[in-house]
Amino acid sequence: AQGVSALISFGILMKKLRGYEQEDGDSFRLYDSSMLKAGTRIAVPSILQQSIVSIGMMLVQSVVNSFGSAALAGYSAGIRIEGICIVPMSAMGNAVSTFTAQNIGADQKDRVVQGYHAAYGMVAFFGVLILVILETCNRGIIGAFLGADSTGIALSTGVSYLRFMGLFFTMIGLKMITDGLLRGAGDMTVFTISNLVNLGIRVAFAFLMSPVLGMPAVWYAVPIGWTANYLISFCEYRTGKWRQKQ
Repeated sequence: AQGVSALISFGILMKKLRGYEQEDGDSFRLYDSSMLKAGTRIAVPSILQQSIVSIGMMLVQSVVNSFGSAALAGYSAGIRIEGICIVPMSAMGNAVSTFTAQNIGADQKDRVVQGYHAAYGMVAFFGVLILVILETCNRGIIGAFLGADSTGIALSTGVSYLRFMGLFFTMIGLKMITDGLLRGAGDMTVFTISNLVNLGIRVAFAFLMSPVLGMPAVWYAVPIGWTANYLISFCEYRTGKWRQKQ
């Protein structure tokens, strides 16, 4: 279904593009190697960043498995809910990325800073809203995902996970909008490094500390990784190097 949709959409796009006049008078070109190279330079690190959360979950799954199927069920339910809570933060990051690229293209770099600062307020709003919902309704939300036949261990694991993670969704929002600014400016080196550090911390902390802290080590690792990612990206933003990227 996705493939058929993509082909139809691509065909319509090509038909529309052929109707536009070229500035240099040349005929429409379907393929431009320089544009493909520039797009790939931005796209590959961006794809990696979008996959970081999923890759991290997959790698720590073996740690969670060692605590039994009931704990795994509760953790899995918490992960699904976390994915929903991250959606507004991810959307904010994508919006900042587009906003940054457009304004750099228009040589309005001061507006990039204004937009980035405004995004802080929106992230804080969503973070507080998510925190209130998860702290007050965690048992009901987890119960809806687990079903009536869930065990007490599964329910308590999911509730503990949500109550802890609810405190840190603002942090992932800050991470995503800062990453979005760097991505929109084409500053992909530090962007990629910060996300790889995020993944490395999450996996290493979960594996090394779970024998000491138990299963909570798996979710303690998440905000630690988010925070490290944000600090690296924010330091790069503060240098102002993104202003000189082409």
